[in-house]
Amino acid sequence: MRATTSSVRRRAAVPLRSSDPRRVAAERAAVDELEGWRERAIPVANAPLEGEDLVRLFRDCVAALHLDPAIAADFTVATVHYYRRKDIIDPPDGRTAAARYDVRHVWQIASARLAGYLGLVTLAEARTAMRGMDTTQLLAFLAARVVDARARAAVRSTGAAHAAARPLHAAPATRPSAVDALMISLTDDAWCVVPRDHAAHRSPDAARDLVRALAAAFRLDTSR
Repeated sequence: MRATTSSVRRRAAVPLRSSDPRRVAAERAAVDELEGWRERAIPVANAPLEGEDLVRLFRDCVAALHLDPAIAADFTVATVHYYRRKDIIDPPDGRTAAARYDVRHVWQIASARLAGYLGLVTLAEARTAMRGMDTTQLLAFLAARVVDARARAAVRSTGAAHAAARPLHAAPATRPSAVDALMISLTDDAWCVVPRDHAAHRSPDAARDLVRALAAAFRLDTSR
């Protein structure tokens, strides 16, 4: 197997469509939740929105979906303007103080913000991924990121529960409790968490060593 650094990053930037029916069901449920929230928060789908409205609605959406509040904690009108300048979101109708947005901009902001929070893509990659999407595709993209965020929260919750269950006399962990890492989406709803400073991001040989180490962890014979 020949792996390159670019292929490792590509798997993170463009998550594969899952063949796992549980994942498909979770994404469909997330779409239903998003549409239900929109009907409550924005009863008139084409209602014109101001920058302050986008901030309020994005924060409300994160809270309604029970996602990590940190995702929206520092999102402000200044962030909306930054997203405009960087073409992360579509141009609004009008300019400066007269600019008006709509629900599509809410979906774009939430998608880009969640993808960045998860470490799956950069803002530039999110912009490229969303370019040309219609509303249905954009909502599906956002729903997938919601499922990703919930999967991460579940992993962290399980880790915290295990740590809490550790006997008081147990030896302290030798690894840091928090590591800056990328969660790489694999097939069949699987994930691989790799620290950002890991050599596999820069070296094909290190990436292959990582694959072999993973195989050894599962006690798989890779000699054949």
